[in-house]
Amino acid sequence: MSLKTQLWIAVAILMLLSLLVSVGVSTVSAHNYLSQQLHLKNVDNAASLALSLTQLPKDESTVELALAAQFDTGHYRLIRLVNPRGEVMQERSNLVDPEGVPQWFVRMMAFDIEPGVAHISQGWSQYGVLTVESQTSYAYEALWDGTRKLAIIFAGGVILIGLLGTLFLSRTVRPLDDVVNQAEAIGERRFITIPEPYTLEFRRVVGAMNTLSERIKAVLQQEAARLEKFQREAHIDKVSGLMNREPFMQTLDTTLQSDDVNATGTMTLIRVNGLAELNKNFGRKAIDALLASVGTTLNQIVAQHSRWAASRLNGSDFAVLAPRALEADEVAREAQDGLREVLEKHSMDAHVTLPCAATVYAHGDTIGSLMTRLDGALQFADQEGDSRIEVAFVGEVQALPVREQMEHWRGILTQAVQDDRFALAAFPVVDMHGKLLHLEAPVRLDWEGETMSAGTFLPWINRLEMSYALDRKVVELALRKIADKGKPVAVNLSVGAVIERDFCGWLEEQLRANPHEARNLWLELPEAMAFRHLESYKKLCSTAKAYRCKMGIEHVGQQLAEIGQLHDIGLDYLKADASFVRDLPNNSANQTLLRTLCTVGHSIGVMVIAEGVRTDEERDVLDGLGFDGVTGPGVTTFE
Repeated sequence: MSLKTQLWIAVAILMLLSLLVSVGVSTVSAHNYLSQQLHLKNVDNAASLALSLTQLPKDESTVELALAAQFDTGHYRLIRLVNPRGEVMQERSNLVDPEGVPQWFVRMMAFDIEPGVAHISQGWSQYGVLTVESQTSYAYEALWDGTRKLAIIFAGGVILIGLLGTLFLSRTVRPLDDVVNQAEAIGERRFITIPEPYTLEFRRVVGAMNTLSERIKAVLQQEAARLEKFQREAHIDKVSGLMNREPFMQTLDTTLQSDDVNATGTMTLIRVNGLAELNKNFGRKAIDALLASVGTTLNQIVAQHSRWAASRLNGSDFAVLAPRALEADEVAREAQDGLREVLEKHSMDAHVTLPCAATVYAHGDTIGSLMTRLDGALQFADQEGDSRIEVAFVGEVQALPVREQMEHWRGILTQAVQDDRFALAAFPVVDMHGKLLHLEAPVRLDWEGETMSAGTFLPWINRLEMSYALDRKVVELALRKIADKGKPVAVNLSVGAVIERDFCGWLEEQLRANPHEARNLWLELPEAMAFRHLESYKKLCSTAKAYRCKMGIEHVGQQLAEIGQLHDIGLDYLKADASFVRDLPNNSANQTLLRTLCTVGHSIGVMVIAEGVRTDEERDVLDGLGFDGVTGPGVTTFE
């Protein structure tokens, strides 16, 4: 029972007791007053009647007429005349029940009134003793009527006071709702702050919880700054500000083996010919400034798109990885134009060429085959002696114009949605003891006898703006799979889940209709999409967690500086990007980075899981770093 309800009940009981006591006291007072007045009336009436009879002749008929005349006034219950020997000479009685008065009230408020007694004389001798009792039915009726009216008046007053008290109580405890909501939010790992209320006790509680939330937020921001510092020191070239070759190649390898929307895109190599000559002519300091400007320009290009990356591969070669982009020449031209502007700004554009090589990669490509294509195309562009862009195509479909490819895939995907040809695979995600946490369920497409992986068609789903329909489909499939398997299932949502206004409403309907399955549903969104649409993602989390779904972020690691914004979301888990797990036993920098990530996650009660685990050695290192779970090619069994 809530505190507000208990307070309201307490107020109601107090007011009811006040009503009962007030009515009871008033009724008893009126009863006592009537008793006194009736007793005085009995005494006065007895004395008056005795005096009248004393003055009258004492024959039987005269006395009888006098008593009858007095009794017939109707205000007497009993008139009795007894002679000195104790014999009843005359008696008149009228035992009338009060009209309209409940018997329980008569019994409870019964009058015990002394009768009026007077002596009648005849000369110098006593004629008889007169006893008079007034009629009490009128008193009962008057007392009942007064009590009832008094109760109505008091009840009205109690109701009015109760309403005023309820309004006052509601106003007084109104901050309690905010306090409860904040406490529940903290219990759900959403460290929010609220204005401090005026009530002293509430203010102290809210102040303490606000302090806790602010402290958690400050810790997250500090740890995010540390993570970013570690990442820059380990992965970023100090001169250009671009990714070093090794972490870039790890990112490329992870992207090529990914099974999501990033599995198709373009890769561009661009060479600054004549950089050695510029170094001789302008000096190292000027060239370092030039390289810093080149890095700034390329970072500005990739920052506009999630999961894009740029690197300085060697002294004069730069690379741009552009997942989801399919116009290789456009990405190459954008990078080339940016570098040309930098050279012009530094007045170093004379006798410098910018040959480019670009290609489209797809799910299943290897780094070796991709770099071989690019190296050959770059060598050909360089031999042309101009800032040429050479695009290397593989396969007939890639060689088609993007518009034709889009129409090709539009037909496939539209038909697949209509015919319900999507399905979910299942890969185990386990804790460090091998116990199943959930089944990771990437989407698959059955088409013409072939099962396509998500990396093959998801880029086209995204480009054709069909991700919203697919998000609905994967949620339905996941709920169905949970019902069939009885195990937790995790599915990946796209950006459509957070930017489409009615997705939250649709999701709520599905979860309400399947409450048991909803408790075993894990929903995750890529890091880039979660941070880019943070407010919408918070709303999605709030909707899902109301039905006890688990919410997480996958591919964590590229935007570590923003991890401090997670303090009020209420996440359940984070999945560290597979690029940080590659060759982890031999990479101390990534070990430090992942250890700090675990510390940050655990500080807000979030489970941290590693993606892309291949070997037992990587798993052992992750266990030592504090990870809670693993998934990847090396995780094939579970208990």
